Amino acid sequence: MAGLHRGTWIVAACSEGAMILENAGCVKQPDLRLIDRMDAPAIPRPDDARAAHEVTDRERLATSAFAVQVVGRLAREAARGRAQRLVLAAEAPLLGAIHDRLDEDLRARIVLAMPTTLTRRPLGEILTVVHKALERAA
Repeated sequence: MAGLHRGTWIVAACSEGAMILENAGCVKQPDLRLIDRMDAPAIPRPDDARAAHEVTDRERLATSAFAVQVVGRLAREAARGRAQRLVLAAEAPLLGAIHDRLDEDLRARIVLAMPTTLTRRPLGEILTVVHKALERAA
């Protein structure tokens, strides 16, 4: 059955940080609750006009480090019996970095992965976007 089941976690992430939300309601009346906010590591910027590849490398390293942080949090919560169903929504490079670091157990919990940024949207809008995507995926 498509829908945002009770206890489903939504991880909305971007290069600036992530929000972890949980549906405390039911499929028919979802109620998103903020569980945590995570800040992404700052990307040090060169003071001068260095080669563009240095910035790209720094961004890639920061993305990788943040993916490790997010996956670590999810793994700890899964070990506690939480986060049985996961919806991942992140910028494509970050979504890929997170997915690459998931173990089999966490991968099996994913009900939807969306290459989109939801971090700056209000909870009601996040709920609408996720609900529509789950319906399309069903």
